[in-house]
Amino acid sequence: MKVQEQADAPAQAAFDEIRIFLIVMAMALRETVMLFEETTSRVTDVAVTRAGRADRDLVVTLQNFDRLQQEFATLADVFNEIAAKSRESWLQGADGAHPAEDAIAKIPIGDLKERVLRHLAGAMADSTQEAMSEEAVF
Repeated sequence: MKVQEQADAPAQAAFDEIRIFLIVMAMALRETVMLFEETTSRVTDVAVTRAGRADRDLVVTLQNFDRLQQEFATLADVFNEIAAKSRESWLQGADGAHPAEDAIAKIPIGDLKERVLRHLAGAMADSTQEAMSEEAVF
């Protein structure tokens, strides 16, 4: 068993580094969200206090700011969810599903979830294509 544990040590160290990196990225994203919320609040205050009614374009823009804030917060949650996964849970399932799909499934914003899945499918296809090219060279 000791030999197997020693063989797994580099893989475990790499996994731990990735997990720590994801946690740090989630923290940075949360800080960015907080700064974004402060900016949005200031813009809203300026719009509300200016003379006359806020025009439709301004209201739509503020709603877009709010939507972006929600997406930033959701992405931070996904980073934390993925970072909490065990090394073993990263083994790809027999059905070919990506190990992060359970975390992605929890994304409550439909458009964001679709974009993430589309990017993931593209990245997986590129990775498969790259692996096939390397095999052909070998």
